[in-house]
Amino acid sequence: MSDIKYCPECCGPLMRSVVGGEVRNYLFCQRCQAPVYDYPRVVVTAFISCGKRLLWVQRSHPPQRGKWAIPGGFLEQNETLAEGAARELCEEAGVSLAPTELQLYMAGSITFINQLYVGFRSAVVSEECEPGEESLACRFFSRDECPWDEVAYPQVNDSIRQAYDDLESGCFGVWEAQMTEQRYELRPVRTKGHAGSVDP
Repeated sequence: MSDIKYCPECCGPLMRSVVGGEVRNYLFCQRCQAPVYDYPRVVVTAFISCGKRLLWVQRSHPPQRGKWAIPGGFLEQNETLAEGAARELCEEAGVSLAPTELQLYMAGSITFINQLYVGFRSAVVSEECEPGEESLACRFFSRDECPWDEVAYPQVNDSIRQAYDDLESGCFGVWEAQMTEQRYELRPVRTKGHAGSVDP
C-alpha cells in the first residue's frame, strides 16, 4: 500500500478496510466512508528492432538519469495500452508508429513497486531516431553493444535478453513475467511463431 493518509474527497483520515473480520488491501475514509483504492500503475513499453538491434533511450529525468532503458512509461487516461506505448515511443525516441503496428509481446506484474507491465514489439527499416525531452540520447544496440552496466532497471534484464533471443531466432511468442522481491519468472503464454512482414 502507498503512504496515502487522507481521503482525496473530504480529507478525512483513512483506515485499512476490514470486511467480515478480514483486513483488506484497500483503505476507507472514516469521515465519508468512501473506499480509497491503491491500484497498481500500468507501465507500457515498446521493444522496437531494426535487424538484430533494439532501440534504447538514455533517461534525462530522475530516477535513473543517464541510464539506458527500453522506451516506455506510465499509461495515461483514455489511452489503450498500444496507444500509450506508441506515445511513449514517439516522445522518448522520435519514432512514430501507429498503435496497430505494435504487437503484444510481454505482460506481467512487478509486485514490489506496485506496477503492471505491458510490452509491445515492432520493427522498423531504419535506425533513424531522435531523443525527446525525456531522453538524453537514443540508439539501437545489438546484444553485444548494449551498455549492460548502465541499464536503468536491471531487474528486467531477463526480459530484454529474451527479446534479443527472439530477434536472433526470428521467432516470437507472448511472454508473462512475474517479478517479486524474491524471484523473477518469465514464461511463454503463446507458442512462438515466425515473424511476418511487419515483424522483426
